[in-house]
Amino acid sequence: MSSPSNSFSDHPKYSPYTTSEITYTTIHSTPLEATLLVPNTIKGKPGKYPLAIRWHGGFWITGHRLLPDWYPTWVLDFCLKHSAIVITPDYRLLPEANGADILEDLRTFYAWLLEPGNLASHLPEGVEADMENLLVTGESAGGWLAWQSALHQRSRTAAVIMHYPVIDLRDPHYTAAGPKQLFPGAPAELPPQILANYLSKLKGGEVVPNDPGTTRSPLVLSIAQQGRMPEFFGTERGLYPLEQVADGAVTSSLPPMWILHGRDDTAVPVSGTEKMVEALKGKGVGEKGLHVTIEAGDHGFDTHAPGTGEPASLETRWVEEGVAFIERSWPAPTRETVK
Repeated sequence: MSSPSNSFSDHPKYSPYTTSEITYTTIHSTPLEATLLVPNTIKGKPGKYPLAIRWHGGFWITGHRLLPDWYPTWVLDFCLKHSAIVITPDYRLLPEANGADILEDLRTFYAWLLEPGNLASHLPEGVEADMENLLVTGESAGGWLAWQSALHQRSRTAAVIMHYPVIDLRDPHYTAAGPKQLFPGAPAELPPQILANYLSKLKGGEVVPNDPGTTRSPLVLSIAQQGRMPEFFGTERGLYPLEQVADGAVTSSLPPMWILHGRDDTAVPVSGTEKMVEALKGKGVGEKGLHVTIEAGDHGFDTHAPGTGEPASLETRWVEEGVAFIERSWPAPTRETVK
């Protein structure tokens, strides 16, 4: 029987790549895995190729690194255009874990990735990955992980793409109880006992590395509707991007960033992105270091455009503009830090 990862890797979206599964760490006997995607076009062609890291979303509560519907097609096509090797990791999920645990998983992943020989042992003979010129992308909660990646690996990160990122975790959207319809068709208010019953069964020490069937979606709704995200995620300032900016995280070495968000996002309010843009500009980040796309649409608008439901492509106007911004820095073999 195929594992969910193997089943997902058979999806036509991934057919231009050869996929393989990697365990980058093990926690309490539970592996945390990443999927490596190597373009079929570089097989038998020795050389050094660009590397992209992609973090999946799901409010840190649900999701899986290869859920086809959640992986923007245009990102895969963009990486393929540049013959880039891609690696997409899982990480521990809430409420069994917390934000500090997830940040630890991010650091552990990069430690594994940068250890000589680790990634190389999974690549075709003669193929190398450029570890000094990374593209990092992520959607929703994955956008938060992309931001944290940029801070953690700023010297190696050439550019960052944050799709509708979860930024402003102090917003009442996450902290105040009340009816919230995060996704079209989802109930605006779930019975409180759904979350209470789930929590009552936890013994402590459980590790949940992914949720391929998104069966934990009721937990997402419950935690948001009850305003309990800080309780499970944590309240340390180092977990909150706006506070990281205020505390001096933004310096001249911040890699160029493209932030895109749907104007009508009901799951992750666009106001968080707007606050981040103002905060970055307030720290002196100019047009060379920041590109912002605000388009009509709800959460995941680049995978399901409003009106048509069709995914964005490399020919979509706003994608063309954003890609042109990223290509100033990645995958060029040399780059200058911009501000």
